[in-house]
Amino acid sequence: MLRTLAACGFPSPAEDFFQEDDRLDLNERLIANPPATFLMKADCGGSMIDYGIQDGDLLIVDRSINARPGHTVIVLWEGGFMCKKLYVRGTRIVLASSAGYPPIIVPEDIELDVWGVVRSNVHFHL
Repeated sequence: MLRTLAACGFPSPAEDFFQEDDRLDLNERLIANPPATFLMKADCGGSMIDYGIQDGDLLIVDRSINARPGHTVIVLWEGGFMCKKLYVRGTRIVLASSAGYPPIIVPEDIELDVWGVVRSNVHFHL
């Protein structure tokens, strides 16, 4: 796949000139740790739109990254996966969504597994 820039204004006259080594490898660009990387389809009901994730997007999830506050994560909670922003308030885990959706303050007696970190997402236009 050729790598070239797409101007969002007027195109550059130099755009016709590219080098053969200007190849774009999506595996190299999107997947840092192949054995720990999983692909998931977003089904967020619009709750992650403020964070750039729309329903149907392809999520590239890396299980080798240690999740930190502010990361977009996949959590496994009561047998199901959820995509949320991870925050910590005191000793409590908070899972945030877009505006209009209340944050989820995870009760202390609930077992929650931060399954992986969303490194990127691919949005399909067609």
